[in-house]
Amino acid sequence: MKTERLLSLDVFRGLTVALMILVNNPGSWAHIHPPLRHAAWHGWTPTDLVFPFFLFAVGAAISLAFARRRAHGATPADLRRKIAVRTAAIFVVGLLLNGFPYTEPAHWRWWGVLQRIALCYGAAALVVVATADTRRRLAVAGAALLAYELLMRLPLVAGWGGGSFALADNFVRWVDLRWPGAAHLYAGAGVPFDPEGLVSTLPTVAGTLAGVFAGDLLRAPDPLAGRLRRLALAGVVATGTGLALGRLEPVNKQLWTVSYTVLTSGLAALLLAACAWALDVRGWRRGTAPALVFGSNALLAFVGSGLLARVLALIRVDDGDAAVSLRTWLYRHLCAAWAGPVNGSLVFALGTVVLWWALLRELHRRGIFVRI
Repeated sequence: MKTERLLSLDVFRGLTVALMILVNNPGSWAHIHPPLRHAAWHGWTPTDLVFPFFLFAVGAAISLAFARRRAHGATPADLRRKIAVRTAAIFVVGLLLNGFPYTEPAHWRWWGVLQRIALCYGAAALVVVATADTRRRLAVAGAALLAYELLMRLPLVAGWGGGSFALADNFVRWVDLRWPGAAHLYAGAGVPFDPEGLVSTLPTVAGTLAGVFAGDLLRAPDPLAGRLRRLALAGVVATGTGLALGRLEPVNKQLWTVSYTVLTSGLAALLLAACAWALDVRGWRRGTAPALVFGSNALLAFVGSGLLARVLALIRVDDGDAAVSLRTWLYRHLCAAWAGPVNGSLVFALGTVVLWWALLRELHRRGIFVRI
């Protein structure tokens, strides 16, 4: 059953990676179907589920992989060394991706998606090494959520009034403006604010530990069908709790509010349970190969697609009276010219997904799996 469970997780992770590439690579950011946009601030769309689902998969993989390594004789010290090296490597790759092709050090963005993945992996993995008790792990997740809620709502730090979830006035931004400073933050929303900021890493670690809980269920010794019922029940409870909390505070992906964390963890648990039920209980495999391909080289797919997007934006080509990026030229002439602006933007994104599927499929066929 070990291989079966890992296959389920790879398919789940692959679906999130494929969706991540889809929503990150429209032909034009000005022409996107609404479900493929992030919510402007409060609220959520299907696109806002992608990143927390990936972190949930990271947590599940930690549970499964570390149990296997312990069975092969790895000591806690061995695991901690591996955690430190992998966390640092993923973080550095994220920094380099932010700086590509060249960014002045004084304006280099410190935070980002890969940096958040690194910190969540590192923190959750250390918790797994520290305790094998699922209740203690969930207690750590609950403590992280409680600490974040208190920091957001209460004036616990001199200079912070507390209670605001506005873009220009929230505790996440308040901390990041002081360290690392406005010059090192994402500014795409009109003001320096980083959606992967330092303080909002707290709830994302909790979401990753929710994935660890799912992984613990997947590798438990009792019959799989019963374990999946428990996982689905936990998903229903968390989803309902997240929706209820959303009536008390905003569901906000960029702030990664507690309501958003609980809601997305519940939905991720339901989807993972559905994948495991379909693949492992019912034995349905048809149509899963593309997701498996993305899931088996997840970080390569994300980093590679990000680099390709930057390269296409850097190359300039003539387009009538003006020079435009190669990305814009391809979108205009190969997609929007016949499908229209919005559908053409989707066609471009789908083409990017297909391109990466073809590349990753060849790597998968050759048994090449890039690990960081």
